[in-house]
This record gives sequence, C-alpha cells and structure tokens, in this order.
Amino acid sequence: MSAAIALAATACGGDDKDDAGSTKDPATLKVWMMGEGTPEQTKFLDGVETEFKQKHSGTDVQIKYVPWPQVATTFQKAAAGGEGPDVTEVGNSDVQSHIEQGSLADITDEFKGWADGKTLNKTALENDGANGKTYAVPWYGGVRGIWYRTDWFQELNIQQPKSWADLVAAAKKIQDAKKVPGIGAPTDQTNALLSFIWGNGGEVATKDGGKWAGKLDQPQAVEAVNFYAGLVTKEKVAPEKYIGKNELEGPQRDFPLGKLGMYIDGSWALKEMKKISEKNADKWAAFPIPSKAGGNAPVMAGGSDVAVWKDSKAKAAAFDYITVLNNAKNAKSWADISGFSSMRSDVTFSDPKLAVFTEIAGNTKFPPLSAGWAEFEQAKKVLPNSLKAIMQGKAADSELKKANEQANTLLNP
Repeated sequence: MSAAIALAATACGGDDKDDAGSTKDPATLKVWMMGEGTPEQTKFLDGVETEFKQKHSGTDVQIKYVPWPQVATTFQKAAAGGEGPDVTEVGNSDVQSHIEQGSLADITDEFKGWADGKTLNKTALENDGANGKTYAVPWYGGVRGIWYRTDWFQELNIQQPKSWADLVAAAKKIQDAKKVPGIGAPTDQTNALLSFIWGNGGEVATKDGGKWAGKLDQPQAVEAVNFYAGLVTKEKVAPEKYIGKNELEGPQRDFPLGKLGMYIDGSWALKEMKKISEKNADKWAAFPIPSKAGGNAPVMAGGSDVAVWKDSKAKAAAFDYITVLNNAKNAKSWADISGFSSMRSDVTFSDPKLAVFTEIAGNTKFPPLSAGWAEFEQAKKVLPNSLKAIMQGKAADSELKKANEQANTLLNP
C-alpha cells in the first residue's frame, strides 16, 4: 500500500518557523531512508555525514532504514505526532499526498538560496511543490529504455528504432535471424505501457474541475494499448509466456542469456543482468522508447525525493543535509552505486552504456498524482489486468472502457 493512502488524517501540527535554537548545530539529525539499506548505501551515507559535518561538526546524523512494507504505518505514526525524522526520503508518487496532509516543511526560501537547484529536473520539481511553494527536492529517478544487443544490430544492419514501425521491424529482423523472440512485452509493466500511451498523445486521466477524468477510452490510449498487446497477438514478435509477468519474471533473465532480442527495463538492470550472464555485457546497450510517429516517448520516473519533516526543530541543518546528499559529487556516486538516474542535469553515470538513461530522464512525466494511484495501479492492477485480458483475446475498446470507469472511481478517493 502507498504511504500516501495510509497517512493519518491528522497532519503534523508543527510550526513552519524554525525554533530559536535552529541556527545552532542540533545534537542529532534524524534521517529516514526507505528500504532495507545495503552495505554500499551505508558506506555512501557515512561519506555524506562526514561532508555534512564540515559545516555542522557538533551534529550526529542518525540514519534509520524504513523497509518499504513498513513505510505506510511508520509515516502514519509520525504524522499523528510520534517520533518523526528531520530529513526523509519520500517516494515521488507520494509527495503530493504528504503535502496535502501537511507532513512536509515549506522549504521554499531555502531552495531559492541553493544554487544547485537550477540543475534539477523541472518536471520532477513541479511534483515537489504546491501553490507556489516547494516542499521536497528530487533525488533520483528510475526511467526505462529498451535494452538491445549492439552486435546483433550491427550484423543485421538495424538502426536505432525511432518509431513504433521501426521497433516492430527491428524485432522481426532479430527474430528471423536469431530464432529468439524479438522483444519482450510483459503485461505487468505499467511504466512501459504508459510510455506507449503518452508517446501516442494519450493519457490515463486528466484533472477536470478538481477531479480526475479518465482518458483510457480515448482513441490515442486505445491505439497504444492495442499496439503493445499486438506485439504478442498481431506482430507475434513477443512471446506469450510473459503474459501475467513483469520484466523481472523472465525478460531480465532471458535477455542476458541471448534468448530475447530486446526488452524494456531501467539502468539499474545492468548489474542484475551481469549476475546472470556477463559474457556479452560489453554488447548490451539501450535506446529510448520511441513514440508512434518518431522521437522519444515520455517516460515515467519512479524514484525518490528528499524533504524536511514538518515537525523538525532543525530545519536549516536538515536542508543543509539535503544539499550535501544531492550535490554533484554525491549525486554521481549514488547514481553509480544504485543504478538510478540522478535528477540533476549535470550528473551522468560513469559507465558510458548508461549515459542514455540520463538523456531519457530528461523527458519524464508523471501519472495522475492522486492519492488513489497506488490503489488503481498496485492494489487493483487496473492496467496490467486490462492488458492481460486484451492479449488473451478480449476487445481493447471494452476492456479500456471498464478500466476508464475504474480510473474515474479510484483516482477520486
């Protein structure tokens, strides 16, 4: 469940103003990071603390890892007036709900005084504000491209696909020559499907008079879903075995083993694929998901932002920590460790084959920023279930009409 849904109705009751002692070094700065934490992350954050202490030598930084399954209840307790953090990582799809609940401090003035703020992804930054105020800072994002074999493309004289037609043609060439499926098209890969919808000028829903109005029954969305499903049913360049699966349940394994021509995944997949089979890793590369008519389709950037919690008594120090965590040096280090794209325009990956994901991240888009998005997409799996039904023979028009009705209901909780 999304933390956005489970937040208590009672927002934090802290004061926007810093306490009188906030200009002094706080004895402790509490930082919440989401997930289990890894030795690499802990080492990275130790380095961030060392750099932070160059300005705040008297402050002890305490890192708390919050496992994703516990995020909702942990934030709920903090919002209800329990022990909260000073700085917290926040899933980017939950930021708007946290803002609505009043859980995050207004950091508008602090952000305006941070020169590096101008390097941050503008779309991601828009998601971190409301009513002209800033409440969070984009940290990293996970965007997807299409992984392929450079040696196969060269051998078969395939140019980077720039349109849907190009993509199908490339998949057919690979399939005919290498006797493996040309591309993977799993049904439980919503982020990929969204790129095809957006790349055809479609939308899941748009805001109309304060409410979300579903657009999945419109021609642009229907055509995009039909195209994606048709990779399996019409063009037959994608295997049926990925129906009901996500990219981890087959494609991410089959591609590095040479059993799949192309598949959609993020920059973070590289290290996972190397664990499966590294012998052809130097021949793996990625290109942006194409739009129907040509050019790069928008991509959904899953990922995290960082914010100051409303009840923090050390707002100035907390924002200083964010600026150190997300300065150019540390942003680059985190990108290389995590495999996720920095939200800074001046930071790219050290590995040249991942540089394309920085380009891809420049064309991000968000799904409906509704507290009901997690219910719509994660709990009810509206789009994956619709796509599965279509691949199994149901008509796209009727399936997407039903999906649209669910969007109108679930996105307006």
